Amino acid sequence: MDDRKFINKVLRHYKVSGRHTLLWRRKVTPYRILVSEIMLQQTQVSRVVPKFELWMKRYPTLSRLSKASLSDILKLWQGLGYQRRAKALFEVAQTSKSIPKTYGELLMLKGIGPYTASAVCAFAYNIFPEKLLETNIRTALIEAFHQGTTKVHDGVLHDDLARLNHHSLVKNLGAREWYYALMDYGAHLKTLRVSHNSKSAHYTKQTPYEGSARQLRAKVLFAITHREKLPQDERLESVINQLTKEGYIIKKGKGYVVV
Repeated sequence: MDDRKFINKVLRHYKVSGRHTLLWRRKVTPYRILVSEIMLQQTQVSRVVPKFELWMKRYPTLSRLSKASLSDILKLWQGLGYQRRAKALFEVAQTSKSIPKTYGELLMLKGIGPYTASAVCAFAYNIFPEKLLETNIRTALIEAFHQGTTKVHDGVLHDDLARLNHHSLVKNLGAREWYYALMDYGAHLKTLRVSHNSKSAHYTKQTPYEGSARQLRAKVLFAITHREKLPQDERLESVINQLTKEGYIIKKGKGYVVV
């Protein structure tokens, strides 16, 4: 597809059907963007919205978050899964007084990877990012430029983004609105049952959550933070050891507490 045609198609959809009312888009601050992006990793928007709203009521600033305990944060996070993300936010608050403004500085924060650093650059600071690729953007780009191709590498899609970022229509729009528009268009394609995950060379199908070690970790942390009995499971010792090693919990008396 021609670049201009693709850009106009994306922007038409965004103007009419973009998700403009999402809380983190209505009031933009670097802190709100960081929290939303970490919450949104591998989690549906519909599940994130109520948690984000509750989080911002309780921890409206990085300074307020820095005064919270890891136990309090994990309690609020329950239901989102992947507790490492909550711990990453906790550690940012413990080590930083503000959210860095450059990609390189953001990458230096513990628990912040290339995608999150790029997302903060784009959405918080309106800077065209280094590597901002997620499932919806992949779908949009593969549908437009790589139909009939299998095993599309992210490097190829990064080249697509770099080319599009230099187009006058995109440059005039700015990084924030362009990447929101691109994400929303990819999400729209998925509602039409257009999904190209399998065509990505980097796609790995997520293993089922029910009965997984991820679920057991969540149950163990829930039990410890709520002072309940630990679940009975043959993998319990292994999970306890891993959580201790990762700095979530420590042994206290006959039980465990969150660090």
